[in-house]
Amino acid sequence: MKIKWNVLVLFSTFLLLTGCMPSKSVEESAIVQISGYDRGGEKGRIKGTVSIPQYGKSEKKTAASELYLTVDANSIKDVEKEIQKQSSKPISIGKLAVTLYSMELAQEGISDVIDVLSRDARLSRNMYLAVVDGQTQDLIENGYTQDETTSKHLQGLIENNVHHNFPSTSLHEFLYAYFAIGMDPYLPILSKKETFVEVSGIAFFDKGKVVTTLSDAKVFTFKMMKENFSRGMQDLPFQDGTIMLDNIGSTVDYKLTGTPENPGVDIHVKLESEVNEMVGVEEKPSPKLAKKMEDAFVEYFKTNAGEMIELFKKEGIDPLGLGHFAKTRTRHFDEKRWEDLYQDMDIQFTVDVEITEYGIFS
Repeated sequence: MKIKWNVLVLFSTFLLLTGCMPSKSVEESAIVQISGYDRGGEKGRIKGTVSIPQYGKSEKKTAASELYLTVDANSIKDVEKEIQKQSSKPISIGKLAVTLYSMELAQEGISDVIDVLSRDARLSRNMYLAVVDGQTQDLIENGYTQDETTSKHLQGLIENNVHHNFPSTSLHEFLYAYFAIGMDPYLPILSKKETFVEVSGIAFFDKGKVVTTLSDAKVFTFKMMKENFSRGMQDLPFQDGTIMLDNIGSTVDYKLTGTPENPGVDIHVKLESEVNEMVGVEEKPSPKLAKKMEDAFVEYFKTNAGEMIELFKKEGIDPLGLGHFAKTRTRHFDEKRWEDLYQDMDIQFTVDVEITEYGIFS
């Protein structure tokens, strides 16, 4: 009975103490939702820019309001400390949703940044990363919409494109590819136009450096080679006009070929699609026309895939993760030997395109 009474007293005390714990509202903290990094004013320094939503206790705000802070620091670790000096409220990065890096900085190398990201437990592994064609400060401070913050706008922009043509990307996926054997990471490229931002391509990394890029026109092919997906669109010049292919569902399979001494990889894609738009094509819809369009898309995807594979070999990168695939299916996998053979490896790509339905014709 005495033990039960002691437990009850201890529990009651805990509840009282919990009720006395200090709490902070969003108005009392500077919640960073987006950050960007550019080269600093001097060699070896880094410029960091953050956007902090502004919340009023009594004001009725109909538009998104943000505070932009920019500092020039010695390192990525010093950026948060220097920004803290400019803020009247404690800085909080637990809600950071988007982190950007200028192309200039990414081409020089962001290994130090990646190290910080991988160790900071405050950061969500679902956070989006992107490379900016230009200065991240300019992109963050542009103020694209009046009804949502810059971080919300860019987060939605990346999410929308991931659901369509662009491959899946997040901090978790980037770090996995960065540290994995036989795989290299990539990030989407954001480009600032006069009144909007667009996802304009993919930046491919070797370790922590961007070594090559891919335009948005060819991203569909890369995603098709990388992962199973539905949605997404690809246009193609056809006869005297243009046809637009809508992806209903595509699957990709890798297969090891050759011998342990001379390995190879076959990449095979099956693509079911619809043609929902056809402009400037005189020929009437028919099974014969569908076959011609299927053949045209097969040739288009084979050409693009072949060029990409050769580009990846030339740069010594493996964003498709073929080495990682081989490692999971090879006993006593020799990473160094695979890398030595990779440049001259026989990597074959085949694709089956089936057009299941016609839509609108102009």
